[in-house]
Amino acid sequence: MKTLDDILQEQFTPEQRTEISRLAKEKIASIRLKHVRKNQHVTQKALAQSMGLSQSALSELERRPNITLNVLQRYIEALGGRVEIRAIFPEGAEELLV
Repeated sequence: MKTLDDILQEQFTPEQRTEISRLAKEKIASIRLKHVRKNQHVTQKALAQSMGLSQSALSELERRPNITLNVLQRYIEALGGRVEIRAIFPEGAEELLV
């Protein structure tokens, strides 16, 4: 049985595979941020206003495959939440950002 990687290797050039990977990462990031926003019952327009962005800028932000921690923190805080980050080690966890 062929895996997805086998099929991608056979049917697409390295450039096409790179683009497919980029688009997939972008879509996954978009789904995650949208999911958080929708779970808070906030429209894209309302969140954009809260963050001081245009709706199109927020839409673009939600589609980015990578965002900075600062942007993520602003996004979550505009939804009324806060970002917490912990480093997990065998001997315990340390809070990095609360």
